[in-house]
Parts: sequence; C-alpha cells; structure tokens
Amino acid sequence: MTTASLPHLRPLSLGELLDQAIRLYRRNFLKFIGIIAIVQIPLAILQMLASLLTFGGLFAQVQNTEALSPSDPFGAFGPGYFAGIGLSLVLGLISFILIQGVASAATARAVADNYLGESTGMLDAYEKIGRHWLSILGALLVMLLLYVLFFLWMIVPCVGWLTGFGILIFFSAVIVPLVAPVIVLEKQRATQAIRRAWDLARRRFWWTLGFVLILYVFSLLIIAGPSALLTVLMGALVGSPAGSNNPSTLFTVQTIMSSLVSLVTSLVYLPLQVTCITLMYFDLRVRTEGFDLALLAAGATGDQVAEVAAQTPPAGSGALVTWREMGYFALIELAGVGLYCILYFVLVAVVVALVSAGGGF
Repeated sequence: MTTASLPHLRPLSLGELLDQAIRLYRRNFLKFIGIIAIVQIPLAILQMLASLLTFGGLFAQVQNTEALSPSDPFGAFGPGYFAGIGLSLVLGLISFILIQGVASAATARAVADNYLGESTGMLDAYEKIGRHWLSILGALLVMLLLYVLFFLWMIVPCVGWLTGFGILIFFSAVIVPLVAPVIVLEKQRATQAIRRAWDLARRRFWWTLGFVLILYVFSLLIIAGPSALLTVLMGALVGSPAGSNNPSTLFTVQTIMSSLVSLVTSLVYLPLQVTCITLMYFDLRVRTEGFDLALLAAGATGDQVAEVAAQTPPAGSGALVTWREMGYFALIELAGVGLYCILYFVLVAVVVALVSAGGGF
C-alpha cells in the first residue's frame, strides 16, 4: 500500500466528472476489475452450469418427440429442470448480495482511496470494509423492503399513480448505488446510509438523475449491445442448415458464449459505474458540505483522509419528502410515459411503412 498525491478537489461539471472517473478507472483498470472478478467469476460459472442444468435436459426432451407422452404435457420437465431453477434462484440472491453489495462496496472503497491519494489493492479493499459488510447486507434487505412498499404505493389511486413510478426510478438509479460509498466511507448503519444517500442526492436532484441516465445509456452500449449482437448471430446459426443438425450442442455453445459475453461486459462496466458514482458522491459533498475545505483545514494525509471523510454533518431533520420533490417524481413519470408513447408511435409508423412498401395494403 503506497501513498499518492492528494487530488485538487473542487466542484466539477458533468463532463469533468466523467473525465476524472474514466482517467481514474484507466489508471487502476486491472485493480478495479480484479475486485469484482474475485466474486463474479465463480458465480458466473455456477450460473452457467445452472442454466445448462435447467434447460439442457428440457431441450433434449423436446427434441426427442417420441419420448414425450401426449397425456403428460409436463413430462419434459425432469428433476434436472427443477434443480436448475432452484439453483438459479439461490445463485441470483447470492449474486445480488455479493456483487451489488460487498464487491461494489469494496470497489467504492478502492476508488475513494485511490482518488484521495492512497493506493489500495484488491485484497486491501475487502479488508478495509471489515464488519461493514453487515451494514451492507442490512441495507440490501431494507432496500428490498422499500421496493415492495414503492410497488404498493404505485397502486394507490391518483397520487400513487402519478408519482410511484418516478419514485421507483430515482430510488433505483440514484439512491441504491450511493448507499455503498456512504456505508464504507462514512461508517453509517443500514437505515442511516439510505437516508444519508437520499439527503445527498436530493440537493442536486435533476443533476444526479441526468448523470446516472448517461451512465445507463453507456451501459446499454457496453452490455446490451454485444449481448444482442451475439443473440442475433447465434439465432442465425440456429436457423442455418449446419446448425439445425445438432441443436443440443448448439444450445450448449450458445449458453456458454452468452455467459462469457455477459461476464466480460459486466466486469468492464460495473467498476466504471462504481467509480463514477463514488466520484459523484465526493462532488456532492464538495459542493454542499465543503469537503475539500475540510481536508485542507485538517491537513489530512494517508489514513487521516478517511477519518475526515467519515466526519459528516448531522442527519437532516426536515421532511423526508417535500411536495416539490413529489412534483419532481410526477415529472419523471410523465416524461417516461411520454417517451414510451413516442417510441410506440415511431415503431407503429415503421411497421406501417414496411408493410406498405411490401405491398401489404
């Protein structure tokens, strides 16, 4: 573990923040990816095996039409199918806890340390979160409960219909990613960390939402794009004469290829996302709490930087949600509905144009 130079902290524009995050990510590329890979690679292998166990036998049974009994429509679902489904559910829960919780928190710790002048390695990052993994686990459970409450809020007539979807979007996109840096840097407990993340994000409501939406579009280009391309290529291979001769083998190859593409793309993107969110967290504190001035006043270096970062103002005592913020949530929902309608009418217009060009009318 070595000490680097402390960056010149100041309020950053959106472009400057992205530039700083990408530069930090490039300088620590293998380190940040390695922190996630320690957890994600074993889980990805197990999830791939679960997928093969679930659908491999089912696929073979469906292809063997002579072995299927017309009187037993569920005969194709053997023990392997249900064992695979159960294993996939368990692995999904474990992945959520370890990747979205512990590994993301360790990455946030490494990002923060390297950004603030202290070079932290892969294993050091996990060691530094220490017993905070209990707070991370508690925060994940509380956030799952909040998701249930938000879905129930969405069915409340009028006010729930108008704001529920907007609340869900802002909570998922902004608050949930901010919780990990808050816990590992400020040593907050589960419920306190969620409230703290909300208090930070609400200070620049539209800016934080716009920032994470840019990250979301970027994730579509990195993750969804290659995955969709692979699906199209494999679909074309399935439809080819050579592919139709051995569909079971092709299914296995497709599953393995899809798992590998998903693993590589997520390993590349997730550390970048955590880096951007962690730097956004610091920018919020610099702008609204004078974190940069606190570091200068304390003359902090090395481990002292982490001590200053853990010093935060008292929790907000005002209303948990104001009427203005409820209006913001309504605007988010209206914007989402408007975008959906635009995309729907564009799709209909494209289909009508294609049908007309083909002589359908």
